[in-house]
Amino acid sequence: MKRCDIMIVGKNNLIKLFPDFKEDIAENGIDLRVGKIYKLSDVFVRGSVNDKKMLPDMEEINLSNDIPRAINDIYILNNKDYYIVEIDRPIHIPDGYCQIYKIRSTFARCGLQLISAVGDNDFNGTLRLGLKNLTNKDIYVGKNERIIQALTIKNDGTASSYDGDYQNDKIYED
Repeated sequence: MKRCDIMIVGKNNLIKLFPDFKEDIAENGIDLRVGKIYKLSDVFVRGSVNDKKMLPDMEEINLSNDIPRAINDIYILNNKDYYIVEIDRPIHIPDGYCQIYKIRSTFARCGLQLISAVGDNDFNGTLRLGLKNLTNKDIYVGKNERIIQALTIKNDGTASSYDGDYQNDKIYED
């Protein structure tokens, strides 16, 4: 059996690979910040059939300033609801790398679950990932808050460049 080593890219190399995120790079990943949060519409047809994506409409939820002790504008994620978080800026995953996304521990401890996929080799665009409030209480998320950590992994060099519907946000063009 061949041994397979996974190498998570560390801070110094992340700074070189992702200079636009320099201020948000931690020891083992990039802290991704909230740009916008959306709630899905009530459209019932969702999914993919014959590789044709049927994405639900999304409506940006309003920021609130009514919460005591809140310093910034906040999003209120209602109990048991599902949301899409849009990261505050586009990202380019360099050729030869991929990413795995994890919720930051503070939000995990509050009962927020991240629903994500792999960030593919050479992806370029705006990340939009799922959030589910698993609790019976509202969860508060500040605008520009660090919410997700991106772990960058070097691939073995045989991956082709991503050219799917989400590349350069083309699925969202009118």
